[in-house]
This record gives sequence, structure tokens and C-alpha cells, in this order.
Amino acid sequence: MLNIATLGPKETFSDLATHQYINSQSKPFNINYFSSLSDTFKAIGTECEYGVLPIENLSEGYVQVVLDHLLSTDLIVVSELLLAIQFSFVADCKKVSELTDLYVQFVAHGQCSEFIEQLTGVKVHNTQSNIESLLLAEKQGKGAGAIIPQHALQMVNSHFLINKNVTNYENNQTRFLVLTKKAQARLQGALYKTTLVVKNENDCPGVLGNIVNAFAAEKVNLTSIMSRPTKSQFGKYHFFIDIDGHQLDANIDAALNQIKAQYPVTIIGSYIKANVED
Repeated sequence: MLNIATLGPKETFSDLATHQYINSQSKPFNINYFSSLSDTFKAIGTECEYGVLPIENLSEGYVQVVLDHLLSTDLIVVSELLLAIQFSFVADCKKVSELTDLYVQFVAHGQCSEFIEQLTGVKVHNTQSNIESLLLAEKQGKGAGAIIPQHALQMVNSHFLINKNVTNYENNQTRFLVLTKKAQARLQGALYKTTLVVKNENDCPGVLGNIVNAFAAEKVNLTSIMSRPTKSQFGKYHFFIDIDGHQLDANIDAALNQIKAQYPVTIIGSYIKANVED
């Protein structure tokens, strides 16, 4: 049986995304849960053959810790998943004014910022996972609350105060990536996306313009481009890019060869696009 890594404990959104992937596969998986996104990433290809990680949220953008790991990885993206994300507020008190402490996962914090900013006199604690937030609030007891996934309300004590929807945006979604060591065979007729990194190691002028022009000349659609610091000096950036199509498509291959002639390029993977939810 194959092992697949994801952020735990059970019932996190990462856990839901992992089950979504497993249900689409014909082979059996055993889920290994990790306490942080960094630990999850490091387990892929060592303790576990596969891993599922959140990469981008509809309202908050990229998950920076995952993006930074991807910039220097030899893992390959083989699938993407989209998951609807809705959060609820729960607390061990009778009314919100009695709340003293709030536990919230560091990514969820931004997605529920409008609700959190309305709270006064409350100490906010950032956690590594949404279910950890609930467990910590339950452990503290009276006056403690948490932001948790809506689907996890079934885990909450019956006497807790509950506000079922505290997410900033009603159509909030998160994109997850499935990573492993080996690329999958291309399926004819499927719609693909390719993720790559272009490294700006020599700090040349016009890097971004050269990249965009190379793709534009071959009529390749860029779906996203994100700059990340090289962490060697200020003003130097690498570029994390998503494009429509497979790396073996003739126009994409031509564009990549043009870019590779000037800059180091790492293809993180070509994978079937997830269906976008309205």
C-alpha cells in the first residue's frame, strides 16, 4: 500500500483534499498526517510516496511556505484539486463578548480576517492546522474559541457557541497539489496545466519581460506568475509560473527552449487541470 502525506490531524481541509484524490485512484493509499506544511512536504519522497499540499487560495493567494519549498524541489506535480472552503467560529462561551482567546490556523486567519478584526480584547493564537485550533480551544476551556472548517462542526461540543459562516468570501476555494517522485503518462485529449520555475541567478534586466514575451510569441496562456525572493540579496527574484497546456506541446516546448537559453528553468510538472467551480 502506498503512503500519502498531508497536513493533520484528521478532518483538515488537506485531509478532505487527500481523500478526494484517493477516491479518484484505483490503487490503495494509507494517509500519514503531519503537524505542519513543511513537515508534510519533507515527508514526500522519503516517508511517503505521495503528498497533498495547499498551494493557492482564491482570496489570499499563494501559500508562501509551500511555494518556497517548490522553488527548490525535485518532486513532480501529478494532479491538482479544488476544494470549497468555508469556516465557522466556535467558542466555549454563551456570547462572543465573553471570548478571551481565539485559535486560528495561519492561512485561515486571512480568509476570515473580517470576522476576526471585529473582535475586541481577544488574544489571537495562530496554529498549524484548523483542527489543532479546535483541540487547543477545547483544552483551554471557558472563554476560548476557534475558527474551524464548517464540515468539522460535528466534532464540536454541544454547549459551544457556533457561528456557521465567518469566511470573507462565499465562494472561497483552495487549490491543492499532489506531488510525488515520478511523472505520470500523458493522457490524450485531456486539458493540462504546467507549473515551472524560472530562476534569475544573474540579476539580468528584463527577465520578466523576456519570459512573458517568449510565451506570448508562441501563444501560450499564462494563468499565474509569482515572484519569490532568491534570499541571496535584495532585488533578486525567481518566478513561479503556471501555464495552460502540457510541456510536450509544440508551442510550449518552443517557448521553454527560448527561455532555457537565457535562464535556468525547472519544470515542476504537467498535470490535468481541475474543474473550476462557479
